[in-house]
Amino acid sequence: MKTWPANLLTSGNLLCGFLSILLAIDGHPQIAGWLIFFASVLDAFDGKIARLLGGSTKFGLEFDSLADMVSFGVAPGVLIYQVAFCELEAPGLVVAAIPVLFTAIRLARFNVNADDRAHDFTGLSSPLHAGLIASFVVMSYAVWGEIADSDVLAGLVLLTSILMVSRFPFPGLPRLTLREPGYNLVKVIFLILAMVFMAWNPPRHTFPAIAVVVSAGFVTGALKALLRRASNAEDEAEEDEDDDEPSPIFRGRR
Repeated sequence: MKTWPANLLTSGNLLCGFLSILLAIDGHPQIAGWLIFFASVLDAFDGKIARLLGGSTKFGLEFDSLADMVSFGVAPGVLIYQVAFCELEAPGLVVAAIPVLFTAIRLARFNVNADDRAHDFTGLSSPLHAGLIASFVVMSYAVWGEIADSDVLAGLVLLTSILMVSRFPFPGLPRLTLREPGYNLVKVIFLILAMVFMAWNPPRHTFPAIAVVVSAGFVTGALKALLRRASNAEDEAEEDEDDDEPSPIFRGRR
């Protein structure tokens, strides 16, 4: 009974990805893009609910990864192929395959190194990667009625895919509480502001909001990495100073 709420959300994530693939093939890119975005929302809560109810299991981890592979790897690949790259033949297939391959690599690495205590990510998370791609497609169709520049989309796919498999640190989702001052509270407020901005005009504002969230995460991760490196350098310098000090020689009593 403890596992079924989280597994239900994971099932919804998987079904959203599957329906997104079908709708992209049938020529409904905006709905397909929104389904990927909704899958990422469901994915954001299944793990939290599993931990809250004490229902985290190995099965749940594997089920979640399989669902993520469909929703954040295959579905974005099919979507971008249908809207921008299907006429490019082999080069288009290569671009569309990039999110599929890189998402699989990231999820496999995440499963091997999974740590329930960690609140931050190594590399860009696959839901954010897929959300950026899907929301870009939705915004393009809302503004221009098509993908105005496929090169921009290809660049976005390549950049976010590389960030997914990188070792660069990214902040994780905040704990949903206002009782923790400091870093977590800043993340909560930032997330609320982003959601308000998206709700104002979802088709046009979702991509800019997610892009700002990812950019802020990149800057935060860079600052934390620099501070950690500086702290490690100071520790090494102190250790070197200790090693240089002459050791006292105790000769004992004669």
